[in-house]
Amino acid sequence: MHKAKAIAATGINVVELVDIELPEPKPGEVLIRTEYTAVSPGTELRCIAGLQRGDVAFPFIPGYSLVGVVESAAADSPVSVGTRVFAGGTSHASINLQWGGHVSYAIGRAHRVVPIPEGCPPQWGTLSKLVAIALRGCRIAEPKPSDKVAIVGLGPIGLLSLRQFRAAGANVLGVDQDASRVDRAVNSGVAASVVTSTIEEAVYSHFGQGADIVVDATGVPAVLPQSIMAARELPWDQSNIVGPKVLIQGSYPDPFTLSYNDCFMKELHILTPRDHTPANLVEAVGMIADGTIKVDDLISWSGDTGSAPDVYAQLRSDRTVMTAVFDWRG
Repeated sequence: MHKAKAIAATGINVVELVDIELPEPKPGEVLIRTEYTAVSPGTELRCIAGLQRGDVAFPFIPGYSLVGVVESAAADSPVSVGTRVFAGGTSHASINLQWGGHVSYAIGRAHRVVPIPEGCPPQWGTLSKLVAIALRGCRIAEPKPSDKVAIVGLGPIGLLSLRQFRAAGANVLGVDQDASRVDRAVNSGVAASVVTSTIEEAVYSHFGQGADIVVDATGVPAVLPQSIMAARELPWDQSNIVGPKVLIQGSYPDPFTLSYNDCFMKELHILTPRDHTPANLVEAVGMIADGTIKVDDLISWSGDTGSAPDVYAQLRSDRTVMTAVFDWRG
């Protein structure tokens, strides 16, 4: 058994640094010594609040974004000892896992870890999964260079979606009620607006005829009916124009309701990306490494694991904080 540390959720909105044990890696697995882990705020805060569907019993290890160095591997492993890799968390531990990302050591499946290119800061690499999630959404939406794309909600996934659609050549706009989040988008060189009345008004005032693709990245079921209204209208004529698309990119803990008539009148194409594929993750790592997708400004805090309780409390209360990265090297 390997002794390790973990950030664990031990009760509703309670996190602690705890001792855990890991079994010996099985054939096809590698042991990873963690350098950094990143918080995925929307999902992790929901899990820690006990609101995740199929909830795992406390205590559990949250998170799914880890970068570390392979410390042991089988002779026929596709990754060798000393390789820096991204992993989604540990596959095994002595307490429950809600993906198991925040650990000092992790056991990962050798064929699922992704090497981090030389020269890519490992802290940036921890955001690979978030980049891959946004990439998956962009890919299934299939934007054309002429498309007008509105991203609603400028948290980490919203900002990364904004950057993915821009990299794909689309004409993008981000909207949010929070001025600090809008400022972050504008400072990275994209158009963004504060929603002062309705999402529809904010988008139509910018694009004129609404958006060809609306990306809802809020994770708030009550916002979705407002987001679909930002999609352009479909004319009743002889043209061959197809209806706009709505990409439901956020993570929603509760059921949501959409007006059939609103969807019908716009002939909406509703898309629901499912996380990401392994190939998306490999591509996302490359995008971070070569600078195609900027991520450093999403890391609002970086520091010692002992600060975890305060960090999660701040993520719950302060919308100016995008995400946090824990340093496990000490």
